[in-house]
Amino acid sequence: MTDYLVDLLKQTPKNIIDKVVYLTQGKLYPDFVGLEIGVAEKLAIRAVAKATGRSEKDIETDMKKIGDLGETTAKFLEKKTQRTFFQEPLTVEKVYESFDKMAKATGEGSIDQKIIILAGLLADATPKEAKYVIRTVTGELRLGIADMTVLDALAIAYGGGKEAREALERAYNISSDLGRVAKTVAEKGMDVIKKFEVSLGEPIRPMLAERLGSPQEILEKLGGQCMAEYKYDGERIQAHKQGDKVILFSRRLENISDQYPDAVELLRKYLKPKDAIIEAECVAIDLDTGEMKPFQELMHRRRKYGIKQAIEEYPVSLFVFDTLFADEKT
Repeated sequence: MTDYLVDLLKQTPKNIIDKVVYLTQGKLYPDFVGLEIGVAEKLAIRAVAKATGRSEKDIETDMKKIGDLGETTAKFLEKKTQRTFFQEPLTVEKVYESFDKMAKATGEGSIDQKIIILAGLLADATPKEAKYVIRTVTGELRLGIADMTVLDALAIAYGGGKEAREALERAYNISSDLGRVAKTVAEKGMDVIKKFEVSLGEPIRPMLAERLGSPQEILEKLGGQCMAEYKYDGERIQAHKQGDKVILFSRRLENISDQYPDAVELLRKYLKPKDAIIEAECVAIDLDTGEMKPFQELMHRRRKYGIKQAIEEYPVSLFVFDTLFADEKT
């Protein structure tokens, strides 16, 4: 798989290598941007029907039999006899731009707009292309290309070998943006990768604890001595403060600022550096007693609506445990 990916990356024009990297993982942007194509299966079926001239019922019946809407789409396009003179070969730019428009389509008429865009792509696609277009938009691509596989391939393709992986992984760890790392090494080389710096607004990938089987095993790994502290029963957040702007990221690099506007305000008011990145545990508390509430109580804050009421019912406190960046110092 790495060898195939190396060949692909070497053949890819440098100005679109970031898009190719994102698409191999079935996404358009790094996870922290939070923008997904957002095409449900039923909507995709309508687009396939429009592109193939078959009924939605025919497509749904065949899909249930095969178990893969992508395969069904390819099958019906193979059977389609009427081709037009207006078909254009699909390019990375065209596919990416179409997916991007679909992801950003919102409001009244957005569903019809997505169907039209997707049907247009399918009409220009070969059956094999259409299969993977459908799998991508419905979140069923699953090529099995993990982040580390991409980093290995980039190291071989542009770094001279797998020994370059460490510097590339560091750049990825402090940016969480595999596409940007790929484009940087392809266009500017390893010297620039080695100088990669933390950027406010781009979450640093969190260091995670390794689970071991017993206290004895932990002590053996740490040379016989260790220090322990209580684990707060909350949600780990990484806060980025740039002037008055504060963004909160979850451990999974999701932007969760809207769920904790009170935490945002706390950091805006009390975090002294103008620019900073800190990690903290966000814990639900009882304002009257100061008692910390369990994680399940905090999860009532995981909502899109009724945030003001949730703040009153489930107030939070922040326990800061690391400063990653403060006024140009890391």
